[in-house]
Amino acid sequence: MKKIIASAFVVLLFGSSVYASGCSEMAAFNTKINKALKTASFNEKTLADIRNLQSECKRQHDMGMSVSTISSCNKALDLVSVN
Repeated sequence: MKKIIASAFVVLLFGSSVYASGCSEMAAFNTKINKALKTASFNEKTLADIRNLQSECKRQHDMGMSVSTISSCNKALDLVSVN
């Protein structure tokens, strides 16, 4: 019984770290965007554009694409001048 519990714990531990590692790129992207939005002033149209690009970036990332290869992610970063 102890071996089963230990095995389940190890699988859960390694499985969650592998799954979480795929999100670090998106988390870094969101952090850059949110930090830029807090420190800079943008007009309403630019803010709407950034939010739309951010949503499109998340959607494509959820489909398995890398943030660095998604054009909407790169456009959003260009709008806030974060590279």
